[in-house]
Amino acid sequence: MAAAAPADAVTNQAIAWRRVLAAHGVGGEIYAEHVHPDLREVVRPLTHFEPDPAAVSLLRYSIWSAAAERAREVPAGRLGLLYHNITPGRLLAEGQPGVAALCDRGRRELPGFAGRVRVAIADSGFNATELEAAGIEPVTVVPLLLDIASGPSRGPAGSVAPVVLSVGRVVPSKRLEEAIRAVALLRARRPEVTLELIGSWEGFERYRGALGRFARHLGVGDAVRFRGRVSDAERDAAYARAGVYLCTSAHEGFCAPLVEAMARGLPVVAHDAGAVAETLGGAGLVIPDADPALTAEALQAVIEDDPLRATLAARASRRLAELHPSAVEPRILAALEPLIGAVE
Repeated sequence: MAAAAPADAVTNQAIAWRRVLAAHGVGGEIYAEHVHPDLREVVRPLTHFEPDPAAVSLLRYSIWSAAAERAREVPAGRLGLLYHNITPGRLLAEGQPGVAALCDRGRRELPGFAGRVRVAIADSGFNATELEAAGIEPVTVVPLLLDIASGPSRGPAGSVAPVVLSVGRVVPSKRLEEAIRAVALLRARRPEVTLELIGSWEGFERYRGALGRFARHLGVGDAVRFRGRVSDAERDAAYARAGVYLCTSAHEGFCAPLVEAMARGLPVVAHDAGAVAETLGGAGLVIPDADPALTAEALQAVIEDDPLRATLAARASRRLAELHPSAVEPRILAALEPLIGAVE
């Protein structure tokens, strides 16, 4: 991997996949170019990696890095590619131009893996399309392996908290200004509604400041709460007190917070971008063209409409069954079989 950090989606997937493989007798190490101190007992530095002709390697590809360069040293037919999608650089350039350049290079270098990888696995059909466009095929789609923890069920409309929640990094690609705009429109009818934003804005302080000014300009500065990075317990508490989850991202390869929200009984309203609709699988209200007025209407509906929330809850239950580890783990093993052989 490029980097390993606590609570990072790519890192969590690597650890989860290793656990699944180990349970079926397939051992291995995780290597990353950058390793957070808290993970030194779990992930080894990339400098310790040496391709072994008798072994196979999996590259978790989400940005260009030294890890991708080292993967090129793995003998042909001994490499697997796990594609988590690469954010287009233009969506990150304002805050971190260096990271944006690595994202753009990562996309440009994708065709270089065509013909070299034994298996190619994508988190979504949206991601698979990008691999196929780069000449990498066949591609197997395996959704993220998530720990789906159930939360409290939601009561009737009168008991639903008018709190709109969004979880994820506070970066321009999340288009959080659109969330603020929608909540401002909704507060004209429901002045008690608030917006809670959980996620770090490290490296994007300028964007965070602009969001605060925008909220004040719209007259909702006191209704938008920037929580920053929080503990797992604090995040779970935020899910429990919210009434609806909102996603306004401009780009998602697979949106894990949507699954977290559904698992905790939250109805979801999301803008149609990337793999958002695919992740929801019909279990949320998907807004075309990022229309703020329509987004506000959808938020009000899921807060106030009991039958609608019941319908979304039933659909979420079906979607969560498809994404449950018991359903995803066999797909992982099947996808990797051409690389590592049949496992039991």
